[in-house]
Amino acid sequence: MLKLDHIVLAAQTLDEGITFVEERLKLKLDKGGRHDMFGTHNRLLALGNCYFEVIALDPKAKPTQRALWYELGDFSGVPRLITWVCETDDMTRDLSQLPYNAGKAIRVTRDDLVWDLTIADNGKLPLNGCAPSIIDWKGTQPPTFKLPERDCRLQKLKVSHPNIAQINPWLKRVLNDSRVELAHAKKPAINLILQTPNGSVTL
Repeated sequence: MLKLDHIVLAAQTLDEGITFVEERLKLKLDKGGRHDMFGTHNRLLALGNCYFEVIALDPKAKPTQRALWYELGDFSGVPRLITWVCETDDMTRDLSQLPYNAGKAIRVTRDDLVWDLTIADNGKLPLNGCAPSIIDWKGTQPPTFKLPERDCRLQKLKVSHPNIAQINPWLKRVLNDSRVELAHAKKPAINLILQTPNGSVTL
């Protein structure tokens, strides 16, 4: 079985993404870090048994040797939700069962964290980001358990796509999470409803 690990919002700059989220949630995001392999940096927010990530290119990073993850090299426009990530305890098994090409499992490190994450060679997100990337924390304690409690919780993650039927039957088998809703739509979209100390907020 998979479990929801985190939800990703991208921005052209990290400051822009932080402002976008903090103004809407009326909460401060917590420190994340830098991903030297991909030239990005982030901020995080605990959501109970999962977390929320704001990510952007790091202008101080050295040039990378591979395509950027999450299509951040081509990102433009206002900050927005771009994808979601599910945790596995058996990457080989779950990759063999995926009804889409999530890419290879790439080893990533940051500070004391070590994880494997599915990333396509060209950095493209599967199903326009509507199909989840798969992560294995390799026995390390993920941010979910390290972040400060902010009394924020995920109410609903709605994922819409013209080809959502490609992943719907599979996801119902491997992810038991009533907060995640898949829907058919003419255009890809990811919408998020959070319950915060200041009320319900939609991103």
